[in-house]
Amino acid sequence: MKTLGQACKPRASVFEQRGKDTVYDIDDLDQIDPLAFFAENWVTDGMKVLLTESFKRLEGKGGNAVGTFLLSQSMGGGKTHNLVALGLLAKHPDIREQVMSSFYRPGSLGVARVVTFSGRKNTEFGIWGEIAEQLGKATLFDKLYSPLQAPDDDDWVALLQGEPLLIMLDELPPYFKAAAGVAVGATHLDELTTRALANLIVAVNGGRLPNVCVVLTDLKGTAYQSDALSDLQKEINRAGGHVQIEPVKMTSNELYHILRTRLFESVPDQSEIDEVAEGYRKALDEARLMDITAASPDQIKADIVSAYPFHPAIRDLFARFKENEGYQQTRALIRIMRINVARLWDSGEANDKHIVGAHDFDLHDAEMLSEIAMINNKLSNAIAHDIASQGGSAVAEQIDAQSGGNDAQDVARLIFLSSLSLAIEPVLGLNRSEIGAALAAPGRDLGRLRHAIDALQEGATGAWYLHPTMDAKLVFRNVENLRAKLDSYTRSQLKEQRETELKSRLNDMFKTVRRDCYQDVAALPALDQVQLTSDRVTLVIFQPRAQGLPDEVREFWEHQQYKNRVLFLSGVHGAYDTVLQRAAQLNASRKILDELRNENRRQDDPQLLEAEQLRSRAESQFYQSCRETFQTIWYPSKNGLTSFDLDPKYVANEYKGEEQVIQALQEVSKFREDTGADTTFKATLENKLWPPNQKNASWSGIKQRAAQDSSWLLHHPKALDELKDELVRRDIWREAGDYIERGPFEKPATSVQVLDLTRDMTSGEALLRVKPQHGDVVHYSEDGDATMASPRLDLGTDLRTKAISLSFLAVDSTGEHETGDPVRWNNKIEVKYRFFQDGSGRFCELKAYPSGAIRYTADGSNPTGGQAYDQPFVVPEGARFILAIAEEKGVRSEQLRADVPAKIGGDEGVDVDPAKPATWKRKHQLDATGEVYSFLEAIGKYSAQLGGTKITVSRDQRWVEFRTAEEVLLPTAQVVSETTRLQELIPEGNLDLRVERLRFESGKDLEDFVRDVKKELKPGEVTQ
Repeated sequence: MKTLGQACKPRASVFEQRGKDTVYDIDDLDQIDPLAFFAENWVTDGMKVLLTESFKRLEGKGGNAVGTFLLSQSMGGGKTHNLVALGLLAKHPDIREQVMSSFYRPGSLGVARVVTFSGRKNTEFGIWGEIAEQLGKATLFDKLYSPLQAPDDDDWVALLQGEPLLIMLDELPPYFKAAAGVAVGATHLDELTTRALANLIVAVNGGRLPNVCVVLTDLKGTAYQSDALSDLQKEINRAGGHVQIEPVKMTSNELYHILRTRLFESVPDQSEIDEVAEGYRKALDEARLMDITAASPDQIKADIVSAYPFHPAIRDLFARFKENEGYQQTRALIRIMRINVARLWDSGEANDKHIVGAHDFDLHDAEMLSEIAMINNKLSNAIAHDIASQGGSAVAEQIDAQSGGNDAQDVARLIFLSSLSLAIEPVLGLNRSEIGAALAAPGRDLGRLRHAIDALQEGATGAWYLHPTMDAKLVFRNVENLRAKLDSYTRSQLKEQRETELKSRLNDMFKTVRRDCYQDVAALPALDQVQLTSDRVTLVIFQPRAQGLPDEVREFWEHQQYKNRVLFLSGVHGAYDTVLQRAAQLNASRKILDELRNENRRQDDPQLLEAEQLRSRAESQFYQSCRETFQTIWYPSKNGLTSFDLDPKYVANEYKGEEQVIQALQEVSKFREDTGADTTFKATLENKLWPPNQKNASWSGIKQRAAQDSSWLLHHPKALDELKDELVRRDIWREAGDYIERGPFEKPATSVQVLDLTRDMTSGEALLRVKPQHGDVVHYSEDGDATMASPRLDLGTDLRTKAISLSFLAVDSTGEHETGDPVRWNNKIEVKYRFFQDGSGRFCELKAYPSGAIRYTADGSNPTGGQAYDQPFVVPEGARFILAIAEEKGVRSEQLRADVPAKIGGDEGVDVDPAKPATWKRKHQLDATGEVYSFLEAIGKYSAQLGGTKITVSRDQRWVEFRTAEEVLLPTAQVVSETTRLQELIPEGNLDLRVERLRFESGKDLEDFVRDVKKELKPGEVTQ
């Protein structure tokens, strides 16, 4: 497979005319060698149309041949070049057959008249005056010069009739722009010119000038657009009869034909070109296998066959900035490619390459830089810093200097070329696949190519002006990227700021989560600020020194009382400056990320994603640097401070310093986790911290020794107290104030534990669970203290009793434990009351549960010396409350205070019609089984109905419930039935009843019931 140097021969003009414009102006027709011109130029499809149609008109072939042509393309699109070709053929009939025979057979037309006008020059009497002057008929337009007037179509016919004539008008937009500033009477020159040219088109297309051909060029999309120029375009469209021609199809392979013809004297035959194309197909196939590109190998092969000796990426990349102001598409591309080809052959690189790539331009070359500046002059900083600089200090050059080759520079130049468009909503940048497709070549190390792309984006050493886009492309912009900002923010931080950041990060890295080995962290402190206490261990992190453990640190430790309450962490002296640099970078990366987040960027914003990557990379590098710097622990031991090396790990973006310190201390048996009562920790404590040969010890003294003795273990700060509490609970140790006694101890005497399970509030009956302590038999008595002669309690059944007081005695039948003292249990006495009316009198009823003698007072005096209660009594007039107390067998109830109601139903005149049904709306709440059944028995006598009923039976954590709405009235018998059913579900459960309303068949039944239950009616409660 031949290289460019072996297979192709550039034209001599490539080297002789570097830097010159290779496209002539139409005014230069007489100075152009027509044979040399056509030898170096490709006849495009657009030019073929122009030449064919123009000569049909000039030769008079076909009366309807079109007479006006409009060459429409952006700047530098080949329009002037087409005009020059047409003009040369019109002037030189001897070369027409040579140039046109493949697409048109020229007639016998001799030399045609040719008139040219380029809008770059000034005219005294307008374009029409210039045309008349070139035809030698200036006097025909004398009447139009003073004052200056536009010729009409008759004027044009008079001027142009005669021999075949070719009129070529180029560069009109700049002329119109200048003419807009020239006042002509009440109008301006540009408006007159529009009228004159519109009349010219009418005259040519009107049939009176059959052998006159007019060719104009336009410049749509340029900066020269004006109202007058737009009006001219409209007039041309309105006149009709013109052909619009695109001189060069920039999206076709014509571009490569033009370049190949213009720049190369010879290229290889098709078989050799196919061989090169196959080589690139294989290279791209390899790139696909390495996941460097997704481009089609077969397509690249076909494209190279068409584009050889140029890479097919050239056409697409150069087309991106075709709309840039001042950029001349075809003309500029020819100049740029001439510079590139000359450099490749002059430097000898052509002997190493097989095709001319889009990236093969030298940004050190002043001529090339000038061409680039005409396309886009806003990326000079990107060139100088990132791509090419004098002395080779640009980022891409530095990357290549380290890795060898030109991969980074090739990538950078290629991306740069894709970043030059200044259009509105331009296509900018290339993704990795597109870069790989453009640079994959036979013999290229694709792995280094991938490395080069990564390196250009790598941290603060990467390109400053290279940015990612939303669609994962890379593009150069004229603003610094985040990596540059990271470098700037990093360099601006003083050493004090860096150490502040390092302190913060070290505190975070070694923060206490478990809090069992150490509880405090002091990062880079002044030692006089470190205060050790007996109950907390501090991890002190200090700046590494060349001598390892500094003398001031060792001296600090030796003067401490609590020598076992500190750990020291430090490490490699030479790495400290690096870790400070990494800390500054981490701080800068977080600052950048915060700035972007404060701008409310989208989550998928490329800069935000890049900032997060920078922060993640800075964090990883910082932790790696810390790992290499802080790796030595000094811990207290019987030999003083002993050191060992950590093996720090940074896992899943997280550095868990505490766990790593714990693991290391466990390996040297300094830290212990198993401190329970069932481990050897008790024995270790008694052997190490307990005063020798003593059964009793001060617990605070033991804890002090644990803090002071450097040979003692580190453990959870609560480990000693938790061990002591558990051993005391197990009666292995016993506690008396601050002193601890260790066993063995004499066996304790028996005792009894009595648990109150439930108590019936109505009857006062209690349910007790009795458990012997250190025994297996229990005796009990209701009279006096229990003895071994008292009845034995069935320990398998809970005890129900209404006794006021019971005595229990536990006995160990094995004789292992002595019999202890009897244990007495006292029931609870409770006094209940209710006020009721009987006729016009108000009574108070008292009752003690389970029993007891009651004394009461109605004047507020102490009921202990009050009147003995034996039956309901009349409440004295004016009494505000009743005080009562009950006592039996030395057990006394709490004092009862029963507030006397301010009014009773009878006093307020509750009228009840004894003959009508009556509903009593009052909430009745009964909380004990006995109370519930007494209530139901009383209400059942009157066949009343209950509404809003809720029945609950509960015991321990179990319960069942029955309830109805207030409007649902149930007979008393049905409520009793439901109550019985629920009690069967939970035997021995407590019964609660709530009733919202009672309905009676007559008002008399209601009054009798109120009297029976000793209640009173209140206003608003009764409806009939």
